Parts: sequence; structure tokens; C-alpha cells
Amino acid sequence: MATLILNSLEIRNFRAFHDLKIERLGRVNLIVGKNNVGKTSLLEALQLYARRASTAAYIWDIMRNRREMRQSFKEVKDMLATLKYLFYGRKDVLPGLESIKIGPMNTMNTTAETLSISVRWTVIEYLPDGSPKIRPLERGEDYISDNLVPRLDIGSGGFGVSYSIDPYSSNTNVRLNTNEIPCVVTSANGLSGQRLTELWDGIALTDLENEVLSALQLIAPGVKDLNFVSTPLSGSERIPVVRIADMNEPLPLYSLGDGMLRTLGIALALVNAKDGLLLIDEFENGLYYAVQPDLWRFIFQVARRLNVQVFATTHSWDCIEAFQKATRADQGDDGLLIRLESKKGEITATLYDKRELGIAAREQIEVR
Repeated sequence: MATLILNSLEIRNFRAFHDLKIERLGRVNLIVGKNNVGKTSLLEALQLYARRASTAAYIWDIMRNRREMRQSFKEVKDMLATLKYLFYGRKDVLPGLESIKIGPMNTMNTTAETLSISVRWTVIEYLPDGSPKIRPLERGEDYISDNLVPRLDIGSGGFGVSYSIDPYSSNTNVRLNTNEIPCVVTSANGLSGQRLTELWDGIALTDLENEVLSALQLIAPGVKDLNFVSTPLSGSERIPVVRIADMNEPLPLYSLGDGMLRTLGIALALVNAKDGLLLIDEFENGLYYAVQPDLWRFIFQVARRLNVQVFATTHSWDCIEAFQKATRADQGDDGLLIRLESKKGEITATLYDKRELGIAAREQIEVR
């Protein structure tokens, strides 16, 4: 069996997590818990870890998705006021703020496998000839200055890059010089039409098309073929269409309901995440409960074949039961349920493997 990308996980000083430790992970991980315990934040941390936070723009993107920032900034202080939402406790971004660290357990003090995100404070001074000179902010020096240039430092795998936190900076697309991990995200609201098309093009005319078709057949066994095409009504946009047995004309997949669209998005994301991570927020959205066990079994099988590590969140007991059924039927021990809960202000994780999840389901123990 291929080695998991992450066998364990520790997240420090990020969002709701002061120091979250998950001592082991499975190939397919279902994350549960009450509202406001950090399920979506955990997925965001995994995104940053996989992408190595290689663009400052990506960090702003995840904050924009949360409606935590405006589309534009007038001053650096506005960006700092926004950036605080990324750090534990939403503390003001001031000198001495603890770094964000994300990676396997027992690697927090090394650079080999841990992603580090921190703010470094510098001051720009001008020499007599008018040329700029940047120096570190000294201890005790006033950090409120017109010449202050805070920088976002990102490091991973022994490499690092520094971005000026400047709304007018052109360096937000500088890439961190280290290998990224393939990572595909399916949001709670599903994937846009453009994103579905991009993922289809990524596997078109390969055997992976058959995997996607198999997923759709879980809901509609009569589906015989799938493609993305432009129509007179769609204009330049390409939309998914399917061919159904005993029907002469293809049907727009959108006309077959939310369940088909959600399944298409999950399947396309899965096959495009080969040798990487698949992240699914609110797995159950749009899916009829009776279909979910079969879809989970499909995910287990394809994730193993393509060496994908899956992380999904849910609020639904139906989804947990479906996951338990798929885990029980799976020949391996690849499924793990991770329950997040708040204890005295600290988020902790409780793990349920195949045996423990079976007991919880049989005894109807509340694990959400």
C-alpha cells in the first residue's frame, strides 16, 4: 500500500486551533463535531500545507471565501486587521505574534515537513543617496511608523519566501521553492461550472473517465456516457451532458438533480487528486442518504488505487452511518472518523477506527 501523505497532523496557532494534535490519520477521514469547532478550518490548514502557501494570493483567497476581507485595501493596516483572523484567538498582528505551524506530529521544531507562516517586522530607511535600506524592527521600537514594512514569511521543506504585506505589491505570485502536493477542494456549495470543466479536461480521454462514469451510475444506472459540450443555450460555456440508455438525445446533467451534480463534482475531484489530497466540505450536501454508502465505497476503492488521501466534513448522522457501513465493508483499515470538540477553550480530537465506529453506530453513541 502506498504511504499516506500525512500519518498524523498537528496544527498550531491557526484559526480555532491553539495546538491541535491528531495522532494518526487514515486514507479516508471523516471529520465531525458541533458548529464552531474548526471542521472547515482543518480543511483550510490542509490546503495551506499541501500548497505550501506558495502564493500570498492563495492565503487571501481562503480569507475572501470566509468574507473576512474586502476586495481591495487602501492601507497596510487594513491588511493586518484582516490577517489577524488567520491566527489563533484573532489576536492583533503585532511584533512577537506566534507563528502558524502545520505538519505531521513531532516535526514542529524542524523545517523538513512543517509549514510555517509568520509575520516579520521591518523598517525601510533611505540613505543619503535616496536608495532604500530595509532593516529589522528593533526590540522596543515603535511598530507604528510610516516606514514600517511588515512581511509575511512562509517556509517549508527547508525553503522559504517572504512577501511584503502591501496592498499595492506585485510580488504576491512569488512561488515557494518546494514541491507542492496535489490538492483538490470541493466546497460545501459544490464546484462551479468552470471548475468542473477544468477537472474534466484534466482526465479527458483517459481511463479515469470510466471512474467518473461509475460514480454517476450509482445514482442513475442508465447513464452510458458523459461529456462537456457547448450548446446554443450555454453559449461559450461547456456544460456536462450525459447519454441515457434508451434515449436518443443527450441530457444536460444539471436537469438530473443536485445529487448527480454533487456526485460528479466529488468524482472529478477525486480522480484529479492522484497522489495528493482530496478535501470535501459538508459531504452530504445534495446527496440522498441511501446513495451515500455506495459513494463512500467508491471513494475508498478509487482513493486506494490512485493513492489519494481524503478528508471530508459532515454535520449529518446519516452521513456518519453511511461512512460506517462503507468502512465495515472495506477490506482494509483505511477509514477513520475524527471528532473535534472544545474542552475548556481548546479544540481536541477523538479518533474512531473501524471497530470503534461500529460500536458507536450499534450503540447509537453520539459522535457528532
